Amino acid sequence: MRERRPSQTAATVALIRALADQGLTDVPGFEDPVVHRLLSRGWSAALTLIARRLRRMDPAKRARVLARLSSVPLRVRAIDVELEGAVALGCRQVASLGAGLDTRAFRMKALSATHFFEIDHPATQAFKQSKAAALSPVVEKLTYVPVDFERDALSTCLLSAGHRPDEPTAWIWEGVVMYLSDDALRATLRALADASAPGSLLLVNYMEPEARRRLGLVGHLIARIWSEPLVGFRRREVMLAEVERAGFRALRDTGAEDWARQFGAPFASSNPAAGARLLVAERAGAR
Repeated sequence: MRERRPSQTAATVALIRALADQGLTDVPGFEDPVVHRLLSRGWSAALTLIARRLRRMDPAKRARVLARLSSVPLRVRAIDVELEGAVALGCRQVASLGAGLDTRAFRMKALSATHFFEIDHPATQAFKQSKAAALSPVVEKLTYVPVDFERDALSTCLLSAGHRPDEPTAWIWEGVVMYLSDDALRATLRALADASAPGSLLLVNYMEPEARRRLGLVGHLIARIWSEPLVGFRRREVMLAEVERAGFRALRDTGAEDWARQFGAPFASSNPAAGARLLVAERAGAR
């Protein structure tokens, strides 16, 4: 991403969540009632315009458009369910890596007894904090941790922010891995393992190589224009090996088709969301 400018990918994802919260999604039960309050004036205008156009579309055409957007609300719901399970198992710390415009600390009452850490690039985080200033967190404590991943040591920043490596943490790594090189992926995984007490869980969202083709030339071009190129598509066996090499033990690995089945959403084999995955792993030696 460009220096001093908030992530435009994060804004795009927030826009899709805002559309879904208005019912413009094929994912039943999706809610994100505060995300629209985190959008800039320009993105808010885009939300109004796109929502109006979608509602005026022929139903069949609208269904095709919503299918192309379904990967975002599907993965959000899948992570929410896993996160609730992690907290029920004893994780009292939650850390969102590359949090962007995440709203979990403001909408998930299941996290009410947790210390929630939002970790992101300073530019994106400064924008997020300015927009969220009027919102009331539902978590016990919310801490923003600015990290420039190219310059700062994640473990040092976490300790300085009050994270306790001797207490279980639920790590959310959503929509980030596909932007990371192998070296950056491995360095972050090692830092997370070092900061993970027994009972900690890693929820890592990644994308398989087939997603590269489904994204299309336009999607890749926009990402490069925003200086947020997609460089990290990985096969399941590769992602599993990286996670286990860092010291985690995989528990399950599900995909968008599994999430659609779980939440009662339509899902065709041609759905652009195919290739999106969620790997859940625990710190090795936790049991």
